[in-house]
Amino acid sequence: MSTPQNMLPGDQQGPFPLPGFYGGMYPREYEQYSASYGNKLDRIGWKWWDTQTYVSGTTTQLPQWFNVRATPDLGNMEVAFQLAAPKAFLIRAIRFFVKQRPRMVSPPVTAPITGAIDNVAQLINTGVWVLTIGNKQFAMEPLWVLTAGGGAYGVMAAANTSGSNAANFFDYAQNGIPDPRAVNTLPIPIFIPPQLNFSAVVSWPAALTLSGGNTDITFLLDGDLLRPVQ
Repeated sequence: MSTPQNMLPGDQQGPFPLPGFYGGMYPREYEQYSASYGNKLDRIGWKWWDTQTYVSGTTTQLPQWFNVRATPDLGNMEVAFQLAAPKAFLIRAIRFFVKQRPRMVSPPVTAPITGAIDNVAQLINTGVWVLTIGNKQFAMEPLWVLTAGGGAYGVMAAANTSGSNAANFFDYAQNGIPDPRAVNTLPIPIFIPPQLNFSAVVSWPAALTLSGGNTDITFLLDGDLLRPVQ
């Protein structure tokens, strides 16, 4: 008598119904030892993010996004370039955030005016972000599409007081308004199953010179996390 495809040899009750990508691979008798109650999944809103440094005057490409970082302000991936089984993730939106502080700059004689606003403009004008899952591209976006949806908003002001700061400009900018609705919502969500490699790369056709030097940038995947019920 042959064994059905969804049953393991010697297991006449079918496989252990562990949730996720590997749901049919474990003997049913192991179910009594499971650390996940009822072997169910719950779904919560979640975000995965990662940060890298744009090196002013040098960087033309930043690969290997969604690596494990030392502290959560830089990133929150638990495993480099994949989700540990049985966790899975449905991407609903992609965000791009420029980590910078307000700067004081001297106005140039001719345009462009350098500073925080110009930094954001340079990064988004020519940058292109590509998401790869497995061996296939699932998203290719110009950076000006990937608004941050959070953080401080842009402002520029002139200091007209006397002294060393006379006629200097103070400015700050972010890619988009700080509203969680103002993000790049995907027309078709992208599902990342457990233990399938994914990463991203952002490229520029030429190196950019940024005001204040090297600048940290963050990419964030916004969506639904599937995880075991505790």
